[in-house]
Amino acid sequence: MNILNITDLGTPSEKIWHGYSELPLVKKVTFTEYPYNNLRSRFGHNFTDLGFDLLNRFLTYNPTRRITAEDASKHEFFNEKPKPVSPNMFPTWPAKSEQGHRKAQSSPKPPSGGKQYARQMGEADDEGLLAAAGFHMAGAQEGHSAKGAGFSLKF
Repeated sequence: MNILNITDLGTPSEKIWHGYSELPLVKKVTFTEYPYNNLRSRFGHNFTDLGFDLLNRFLTYNPTRRITAEDASKHEFFNEKPKPVSPNMFPTWPAKSEQGHRKAQSSPKPPSGGKQYARQMGEADDEGLLAAAGFHMAGAQEGHSAKGAGFSLKF
């Protein structure tokens, strides 16, 4: 991630921003002098000349000379090739191809005949069926567990 700082943009001055020295905080603070605008050396390999021009216009110190959003949207950079992709071509989440086509997934049905083993073993009552299942909760005396069947392992 590239982070810009004053060493990249240079120290503001009256030369690039008329009225800068009259700003209230500037009268109270002294800044280290850095040469104006080293952006080309830092980012020049990432931008065309038009892209670099637009970046510079966004990062202009003087707010009266800085490019507006409306003017930026009309900048020639956006007519360069490759042309920008239309926003309706951007991916969405979930993908448009998946919207409205999903079927509600249900849990698989349990295998049939699970209670037959317990009946064959003579444990046909509910407690016997639970015990034959091999794993269940033993009766708890209080709390949420008291409402369930408890915990038990059977091997």
